[in-house]
Amino acid sequence: MGFLDKLFGSNVADKIKNAAETVAKEATNAVNAAANPNSAASNARPASAAPAPSSSGAESGFSWGPTMPDEENQFNYPGTYDQYFLYVYSKNFPAYRLTSDSIRKGRATKITFWNGDARALVVELMSDTSSADSVRYNCHKEHVPYLRFYYNHPGWWNTKAYVIERTKKALNQ
Repeated sequence: MGFLDKLFGSNVADKIKNAAETVAKEATNAVNAAANPNSAASNARPASAAPAPSSSGAESGFSWGPTMPDEENQFNYPGTYDQYFLYVYSKNFPAYRLTSDSIRKGRATKITFWNGDARALVVELMSDTSSADSVRYNCHKEHVPYLRFYYNHPGWWNTKAYVIERTKKALNQ
């Protein structure tokens, strides 16, 4: 009998597996509810993982912190994270033509700002657990401005003002 069997009784592996499955299911439900409170949980796009509001009084900054800001952001937008970014961009950067491509088997989105036939900016929306750098590398190689936003980093809200400010800087506006 191993240490964990002595501590937790028999069938430790089954108990751990069941606990992990329960936690994963609850986390998925919480993420879906926080990201899309007005839409079906069966949304095909990955949901944004909003952390639960905190009453700890922890410090917050411009578009980050433990408590969701009152400002419009990707977690209180009634759609997916990529729909939110396209909405913000189309309303605030009408001079550019936008294209959106699902990349990495649907786990990331690439939004391209076009000024005529020239790429003015590439924005990559990706998971904070991804280590992919091919889009950023290609943009650097081709001298195209590049921005990255994480759609599921806890406490990073991607507020409308934050997204607009970073995008304007990247576009030299």
